[in-house]
Amino acid sequence: MSLMARSVGAVAGVISPVRGSARRSGRAPELWWESAAVPASVGSVAVDTVGAGTVAERSAEPMPASADAPLHALLDAPPGPEAARGLAALDPADLDDLSLVEALAAWERLAAWAQAGSARMLAESLERTRGSSRHEFVVDEVAARLGLSRAAAEQHVTVAHGAHALPEVADALAEGAVDRRKAEALVATGRLPDDRRREVVRELRPELEHLTVRQIRDRLRRAEIAADPEGAAERHESARRARHVTLEPVDDAMAYLTAYLPADDAARAFARIDDQARRARSGAGEARGLGECRADAMVGLLTGTAGSTDSTDVPDDARGRAVPSSPVVPGGAPGTARVHVTVAASTLLGTDDLPAILAGHGPIPAAMARTLATDPDAVWQRILTDPVTGVLTDTSSRSYRPGRALRAAVVARDATCRFPGCQVPARYADLDHIEPFDPADDRAQTTGDNLHVLCRTHHRAKTVGGWDVVRDPHSGVTTWTSPSGRRYRRSPHPADPAAGSRADPGPDPPARC
Repeated sequence: MSLMARSVGAVAGVISPVRGSARRSGRAPELWWESAAVPASVGSVAVDTVGAGTVAERSAEPMPASADAPLHALLDAPPGPEAARGLAALDPADLDDLSLVEALAAWERLAAWAQAGSARMLAESLERTRGSSRHEFVVDEVAARLGLSRAAAEQHVTVAHGAHALPEVADALAEGAVDRRKAEALVATGRLPDDRRREVVRELRPELEHLTVRQIRDRLRRAEIAADPEGAAERHESARRARHVTLEPVDDAMAYLTAYLPADDAARAFARIDDQARRARSGAGEARGLGECRADAMVGLLTGTAGSTDSTDVPDDARGRAVPSSPVVPGGAPGTARVHVTVAASTLLGTDDLPAILAGHGPIPAAMARTLATDPDAVWQRILTDPVTGVLTDTSSRSYRPGRALRAAVVARDATCRFPGCQVPARYADLDHIEPFDPADDRAQTTGDNLHVLCRTHHRAKTVGGWDVVRDPHSGVTTWTSPSGRRYRRSPHPADPAAGSRADPGPDPPARC
């Protein structure tokens, strides 16, 4: 198990989320995007936590007005009946690549606007029946009318009730900034008091459109833990007493084996399974996929057959089909399974109770991080960062491959793949040179500033898929440009749990692309 402690500075730059108004003119591909920077929240640990947000920009020069201006106005229009009529009249075959993407986004905003209308109707129905015996069964009429399961209808009720109580969420839904799933995450994640939840929603509002549901949930969970560390620890202990394992039979002679566990136990168990699976997957002639290897490794670990090298086939059924009698995991016993935790040194010393970050899960209470720290097999790595910006204090190399210390530092800094919205853990991803390595160049090119983590899919998108990326070494922001010309900014992953307690570095200067 590897626990990461930050003793100097930490977050790789808190970047003010940008949300601006698009001013377009000229031919469809040439667009002008002018944005005003919004200051990051002061002293809020809910700003830029695991899986930092993404801000999208259009990336071309301003052009003179032309006959295409109505199309640009339509694609930028707020959702509503007029936008619906205009979008319905568009022929996708007549649009260039960038306008297709913008039209898709406009339709999604319109769908969210319709969901806001649905939520208003349901909120009124809930309000009318409040205090009566009918109130409990409003959800059942929703399920019957929409052809939904009761559980799915309850999600509609959750959003309607939450949006009614939190006007900020209702407005974001009506404006198309969030859809129903994001709205549910905003109103139902954690146990924040309404006033604090409202503050977090306002803090997230400028970037909600470009945050994933998981990123929204992580922000709210971190805010919940920071607002009431003792309460978070008590709620964890209460939830821990409900841990269980269930078996659910399904079709085709298959079943789901599901465990509800404390996050640290689940992370350790999965790391052990994953370690076994990846070692098996790397074996010569291995035909199973990683998911199959994980399933077989879990069965092997639970039944005591892990590490077996017996590949004897036995009859499977009356037809005489042969299958392996047990999962084959080359190499015998598994190696040490690693669980990565990032925690402030001050939290380990007990001077504060800032949330820690459990890789692959998100924010966890300080008490859980301290428990993990007591593991006798824990390996500590001290990661030094700039005390103001939090950007990694550089360790460089003139060779193509980074050294172990540099690789570990970049993995800890980035936490996940740096493509907008991607949550693949850094430990399973590639280290990529942002500016391609040139063996003829004598400069040190393998540096923290020129390295970032990409999953294999997004590594290929950069290499052969037409995507370009640059990274600001001072702020840690990565900016991706798609083949259609649209730009997406992803803020750095603030792996330092103390990031939210630092002073606001101030707003970004206005950006014009």
